[in-house]
Amino acid sequence: MDSQERRPVTDDIVLDETIHQPTRLRIMTMLVSLPTTDRLAYGFIQETLDLTGGNLTTHLRKLENADYLVITKEFQESKPRTWIQATPAGRRAFAEYLSNLEKALDWRPRT
Repeated sequence: MDSQERRPVTDDIVLDETIHQPTRLRIMTMLVSLPTTDRLAYGFIQETLDLTGGNLTTHLRKLENADYLVITKEFQESKPRTWIQATPAGRRAFAEYLSNLEKALDWRPRT
């Protein structure tokens, strides 16, 4: 992850900008709340978050490029379906993001 995607909150607390963006945070929250083997349908995420297809695709691509999720396409009853699943790296990054956010919330200036 390059330095543009990590923003220091303090000298020792850094938030992952890939996850910190509000829509991507909502997507990752949905995905990591599932058991590791579960996935969500693209349409379900789109409807739940009230996003356009282009907007959702842009955010998913950013998360996929960071290896935070995997996108698979299948046919079910002759209909194409797109599935989204958090990767182990995405789950670790999300846990680290939450940990750093908690640290930022507890941060006190040094006296």
